[in-house]
Amino acid sequence: MKKFKFIFIILIVFVLDQISKLLIMNNFKLNDSVSVIKNFFSITYSHNDGAAFGMFGGKTIFIVIISVVVLIYLLFELFYHKKRNLVLDSGVSLIIGGLLGNLFDRIYFSYVRDFLDFKIFGYDAAIFNLADTFIVVGAFLFLIGVFLEEKYENSSK
Repeated sequence: MKKFKFIFIILIVFVLDQISKLLIMNNFKLNDSVSVIKNFFSITYSHNDGAAFGMFGGKTIFIVIISVVVLIYLLFELFYHKKRNLVLDSGVSLIIGGLLGNLFDRIYFSYVRDFLDFKIFGYDAAIFNLADTFIVVGAFLFLIGVFLEEKYENSSK
């Protein structure tokens, strides 16, 4: 049961994502926006029926199928790949939790609920949610974990 901590991470990420989306959905109308930090950060409630940056808009079934395939692969990697490090497994857990949060939205609503809206140097970035944030942070941890694993393998030769 060494992997219990990773199941806990996955559940926490999923629950935090769904609570944040529920709070936004219950307190904002679609496209409502509230400036939190002027000209930098707003909470803007929107729907995204595509993948990252709206790619594959309206192709919900395709995105769900791809998400399920990736989810199965990541679960296999997390629970059946023996030689792993904490950083890599933590990254995979964050990705799985975020993927489950957005997958739930796609299956239940046919779109993902987004609300984090940043303007960086005057450029209005894509609106995203906590699940997306966890996926990105998880991907960075995953890459660091792969680097650490390769470094360890090279040093033990």
